[in-house]
Amino acid sequence: MTNYDRMKRKRLGDILVDDGLATEETVIAALQEQQRTGRLLSDVLLDQRQIGEHDLARAIVEHYQVPYIELKTYTLHKDLIKEIPAALLNRARVVPLDKYGKQICFACQEIPPKEIVDELRRHSPGGVYFFVSSAVEIRKVLEDHAPLGNKPAAAPGSPAPASAPSKKQAAAAEQSDENAAWKDLFDAANESILTEIKVRED
Repeated sequence: MTNYDRMKRKRLGDILVDDGLATEETVIAALQEQQRTGRLLSDVLLDQRQIGEHDLARAIVEHYQVPYIELKTYTLHKDLIKEIPAALLNRARVVPLDKYGKQICFACQEIPPKEIVDELRRHSPGGVYFFVSSAVEIRKVLEDHAPLGNKPAAAPGSPAPASAPSKKQAAAAEQSDENAAWKDLFDAANESILTEIKVRED
């Protein structure tokens, strides 16, 4: 049984309202936008600046008891990322972290809905396991390692163009750095979970 299977099935919008992080009106409007566009609720709320990255991650960690991980300190397995279609990773806003037997651990900005989890399980027949990470880090990794192909390819041998982060990205990254200290509370949980997975595979 993975941590996804043990989660209480409470909707993210309800969690944010109960925690006082969003109003019912805000969540209803975001849900309507989600239904219209097919985007994740967290993407809608973050892009509309209705909730901060730190508050979103903390709410998910505390309610679902999912450990937090900073992707910038993690060595990514680029071959593992390539095993799963970029379109699915971007739609789910997840990054594959490690593979233990037939089970894959993912970093996510919000726990994906069941229909997306079912798609991920086709690539991870042993089940899926989730960690939470910041939306900025998730998006950066996906842009770098699982792009959707809508950007023109650079000429062979030419250096990659430098792109300055937007004010929104810079502010979000700064907020993430300023509040990163809280994630230390979950380091012990991370280690315990990884040990549990390894023991189960052995």
